[in-house]
Amino acid sequence: MAKTGGFANFATGEKKTGAVLLPTHFTTAAQATKAGKQFGNLVRTYAAKSSKVIDENNQSLEDMTDAEQGRHASDSFGYSSRFSATGDEHPLFDSDTLNMTDEQMDKLEDTLNLAQDNGNILHEMAFSMRGDWLVENGLYDPETKQLDQDKLKRAEQHIVKDLFEKGGPQPLGEGPDDVIWFGAVHQDTDHLNMHIWYAKVSPETRPSMLLKSGKPKGVIDFKAKHQAESKFRYEIESDATKIKRANVYEAVGNYRTQIKQDSLTRLDRTHKYTADLQKIYDVLPQDLRGRWKVGNTDKLVTNDTSRMAPANRQMSGLIDKLLTNELKDDYQEFRATAQKMDDMMAETHGNQHKGQEKWSEAQDKRLRKELANGIYRQFNEQFNTDQKINDGKFHKQAKGNFEKVKQRNDQPENPKMVTPHKPAPVGKLNKIAKRMTKQSRQEIQQMHRMLQDTMVDQSQNVSDESLSRHL
Repeated sequence: MAKTGGFANFATGEKKTGAVLLPTHFTTAAQATKAGKQFGNLVRTYAAKSSKVIDENNQSLEDMTDAEQGRHASDSFGYSSRFSATGDEHPLFDSDTLNMTDEQMDKLEDTLNLAQDNGNILHEMAFSMRGDWLVENGLYDPETKQLDQDKLKRAEQHIVKDLFEKGGPQPLGEGPDDVIWFGAVHQDTDHLNMHIWYAKVSPETRPSMLLKSGKPKGVIDFKAKHQAESKFRYEIESDATKIKRANVYEAVGNYRTQIKQDSLTRLDRTHKYTADLQKIYDVLPQDLRGRWKVGNTDKLVTNDTSRMAPANRQMSGLIDKLLTNELKDDYQEFRATAQKMDDMMAETHGNQHKGQEKWSEAQDKRLRKELANGIYRQFNEQFNTDQKINDGKFHKQAKGNFEKVKQRNDQPENPKMVTPHKPAPVGKLNKIAKRMTKQSRQEIQQMHRMLQDTMVDQSQNVSDESLSRHL
């Protein structure tokens, strides 16, 4: 960072540099002790008003109707400031104050030295901010050199807790009073720098926070660091910047909703899309029936790693056809609006954003995935005859393409012709039953007579034979 030889002479017109950068540095207790220094020395280094952290040019650039309104705006945050608290003398700040008193400075110095004696690491982070971005967001006036330091300090006060809690495998401190930190606003470089220093106070004994050598770890989780940077930037952005970004988000969301609605309506009611839908339905895995969807990916998977790949390939072609023809105008507006966010992010992140997927590209993938899932959902759902509610949402038709395709595929491949029979009346069935009962009774009686005749013949034969033997 280049020195400017003055205060608040920040460079402007730099569009390739990130609006807010967050480099990190670690100093171990052993390193400081070997160099003959103490952590607490930092406090006195940046304490004097004649240093690069002067507070005389600290002024909010927002218009105030009167002094009372300005006082109320400052007090509403719950912090004391140099303009409202008695005894504040130094532009250093922490969680409790925007400008420290002599007593607070003494306590800070002693606690930092205690952290060093306990073998802990001093973390240093610097929020480096581009000059023109500060101007755009009403934080810096290059003509008067006024800088809204109070707003910048409050932003850091709001993000440090998450940084301490989420920056390592476990929270840095083992209690609310086990982390010591302070910050300062540096104005003598071409970019504004806001430094914060923090350390654990008590000796570190937790295995997850120690190296194999038994010394505390000097690391910061990249995700936690990125979140802190984003939250800090959001805290100090102007309302105009936030509204501009919100308008783009809203417009892109509205276009996406409209395109999804129109795509289903056209697919269901336009005859030329019947064949395309049929091709998709024919290659859907039938054992996943009722659960067809793109899956947990950010785009349609078209290679054979997914069982939905054959359907996704057909689906991708159909979506391209829709977005190129019937939905062309809305789709082009969707893309153009999303690209506005690309430009805003390029201005905010500078070269940091180079090489990364553009926001508009991610939104295009999301649109295509949601279009595909919307179509699969129509194949999954049964047609509801009560879908005549005029609620402005898409409702497929009983004779629409979605139901035609499903009904055609749900028919058996070689259905046998079966002539339906009209069931006979109950009275006729009763007559048939009585007739069958009467016939059975007659047959039983006839068999009984035949059996009796046979028995009589056998009896006569025996009697004749016995009489002959006796004679």
